[in-house]
Amino acid sequence: MPGAAAMAINRVATTAINQSSSQAARETRVPRKLVKERSRLKRATVRNPNAKIIVNRGDLPVIKLGIRMLGRRPNSILKAGQHRYQRAFIQRLNNGRWHVMQRLPEARYAKGNDDKGRKKRNRLPIQVVKIPLSAPLKQAFDENVNRIRRERLPKELSYALKQQLRIVIKR
Repeated sequence: MPGAAAMAINRVATTAINQSSSQAARETRVPRKLVKERSRLKRATVRNPNAKIIVNRGDLPVIKLGIRMLGRRPNSILKAGQHRYQRAFIQRLNNGRWHVMQRLPEARYAKGNDDKGRKKRNRLPIQVVKIPLSAPLKQAFDENVNRIRRERLPKELSYALKQQLRIVIKR
């Protein structure tokens, strides 16, 4: 019954996404919702019984966590979620987005010119604050996908077959 197989595969893939997202969120101290929405599932069908999990492993901008300013001085602390950032502030960029920026100490020692020909040492030494998610997400998915497939697929397949039989017998 190909319908049962597709149903079981989709359930197992959804479980893998949920557990991996939870694990990565715990490791990085980021809300699970923000990590989970970076994963998409291309579902298995009767014709194509393969589920494909697509994960955006890019860094997460801190502005998504929601922010609190703990003072408005040049070296004040900005708090986002459970993270604290020294010398950070909120700024609207040229593309219209708001981001948390952080002052960098190393730019004053930079040599050479930037892409517009200005001295690098005169440039405002700031960067967007991001939380790296690539390594935790990859590790979580590598650990969980094979384990969940091994443990859950036979159970889900039997449940799905029973369900399909129930549907066929009712007709």
